[in-house]
Amino acid sequence: MSNINTAVKQRRSVAILKSITSYALCLGIGLALGYGALHGYQWLTTPAPVVVGDYSQHFEYSDKPVIMYGTDWCPVCANTRDYFAANNVAYTEFNPEKDQQASQRFNDLAANAYPVIIIGDKRIIGLNIPEVELALKEQSLL
Repeated sequence: MSNINTAVKQRRSVAILKSITSYALCLGIGLALGYGALHGYQWLTTPAPVVVGDYSQHFEYSDKPVIMYGTDWCPVCANTRDYFAANNVAYTEFNPEKDQQASQRFNDLAANAYPVIIIGDKRIIGLNIPEVELALKEQSLL
């Protein structure tokens, strides 16, 4: 009888172990898929910080070699203004929240963040100092 009880206990232990293992495996796969889906979505929907293209139509509204689309409330825009002032960079700023034409041009850039800086043929989202400096040097502005 004790051999039967031991065998039953072993089968129950194996069954419990299988259940725990399968639950843990399902949980792990679910977490991995969720993590991958989230980061995959962000990777697919986040625009590249630097895009090379033809932005000449934006310079029709400016006599300066650098254009910035920014807002009054954006702290990164304020840092960008400070950076341009410290480096004597001549630029024109457009505020899409106050200017309907600037808003349309900003929307045409397909950007989803401020500031957007245009230097020559480069559109830079955010204050990416190495990229801004590279673009300024390419245009002989720094």
